[in-house]
Formats: sequence, C-alpha cells, structure tokens
Amino acid sequence: MIDSIWRSGYIFSMKTYRLRVLPVLSLLLMFGCAHKYSEAEYMAVSDQLDACRQELTMIREDNAQLSERLSRALEELDRANTNLTSLVTEKQDLLDKNIQCLEEKKVLMKQISQSNASLQEKKETQWRMGKGYEYILSFLETERLRDQVYIVRTPEKIKIVIPQRTLFPTPASAWLTPRGANIIRKIALGLKQLNPASIEIAGHTDNTPVTGQSNNAYPTNWHLAQARAMSVLLIFNESEIPKDKLCAMSFGDTKPIADNTSEEGRAMNRRVEILIVP
Repeated sequence: MIDSIWRSGYIFSMKTYRLRVLPVLSLLLMFGCAHKYSEAEYMAVSDQLDACRQELTMIREDNAQLSERLSRALEELDRANTNLTSLVTEKQDLLDKNIQCLEEKKVLMKQISQSNASLQEKKETQWRMGKGYEYILSFLETERLRDQVYIVRTPEKIKIVIPQRTLFPTPASAWLTPRGANIIRKIALGLKQLNPASIEIAGHTDNTPVTGQSNNAYPTNWHLAQARAMSVLLIFNESEIPKDKLCAMSFGDTKPIADNTSEEGRAMNRRVEILIVP
C-alpha cells in the first residue's frame, strides 16, 4: 500500500510536469529558431516559465510530503512487524506452557488413577480379610477347634496358631498324631473353600536343645521346626490345596511368643503357625 501511494504521487507529478513544461520548452525552441521574440511573447513565455517553476516547486513539495508519509508508513510497518514478532513469541510461550500443563496434568491424573487403584485394592484386601477372618472363625467354631487352636488377625494376614501338644506327641517330635492330622485336614477343608492367595506354614520351637534319639533326626531346633512345618504342608497337599499356594519355613527358637524360663512359656513357643493371605 505504501509503495502504491508513493508511485501514484510520483507518476501524477511527472505527468503534470510533462504536460506543463514540455510545451513551453517546445515554444521556446520554435520561436527561437523562427524569429525574435516580441515583448508580449516574451512576457507570455516568461509567465509560463514562472508558472512551471511554481508547479515544479509544488511537485517537489508533494514529493517531499510523499517521502515523509512513506517514511512514517515504513516506521509503522517496522513497529507492526516488531509487535507481530512479540505476539508470535508470546503465543509460542503460552503454547509451550499449555503443553507443559497438559503433561503435568497427565502425570497427576496417572498418579490419581494409581492412588485410586491402590486404595481400591486395599479396600478389597480389607474386605477379603474381614470375610476370611469371619469364615475361618466360624469354621473353627463349627468344627469345635476353638479350644485347640487360636486365630490372630494382622493388617495383611490371618494367622492360625496351633500348639505343639495339639499336633505332635512330644516336644521333640515332628510326626503328626492321628488326632493332629485330622485337625489339619479339617483346616485344609476350610482353606480350600476360602481359596486364599497364599498359605505359609511356619514351624517354631522353644530354646531347649534337641537331645536323645530325636537328635539323630533333628540335629537342631531349625531342623525340628522345619520338619513340623513340612508335616502340616504334606497334609494340605494331600487335601488338594494347590502346591503353588503353599510354603513351609522354619524359625527354630528365634521367634518366641512367651518366656522360655517356664514350662508354660516353652509350651506356648512350641507351635505351628498357618499364615493365610485371603
């Protein structure tokens, strides 16, 4: 637009100049070659020259004004380009911030989703724990085993504790009595119906060293506790509880629940614990 303004003004001025000045010059040449000027002719030509000079001055002034307008227009164009560049930069910065916000939002939504999933899993675990605890408690009550075993509930597991005297004939033995094997079979039946995620069987002893003939089979309390856990595991396996859910371990005399200085305390420490994850 600026270029067209300048061009139109310039073309108009030049056309006017040609239309006014060239005829005068032609007359001067013609009269100069043909005859001498009369005073009237001289005055007429002089007036035309003065008019042409005035018009040329006006044209120059117009050109100066057009140049000034062009200069201002170019300055405005530079400012507009600068503003446009600034706006583009700001828009890009805003776009980058929006992208960053979206990425942060995705991360936050993922964390919220994971947190909700974890919370839901905990709720389901607590629900299964509650149902499992109620089921085992009811089963032990129905089978009249509450006076022979006791049950403990932890935040993550249900633990059935069976004293040694309920399952094994002597403090240094690891084979189940018929009565003890029958109790384990009844517990296995209940666990099959509960269908827990895993079952851990832990053997424990008191701190009395294994002596006599038992020492030949079980050199240490570690061996004795492991043999007791395995005796229970084998009954569970015979009762068709899946092998991949069963685990036997020995703690020996390292995790007492009572004082080993008394016979009563040692009797409590000799036990098998069945840890159930519903």
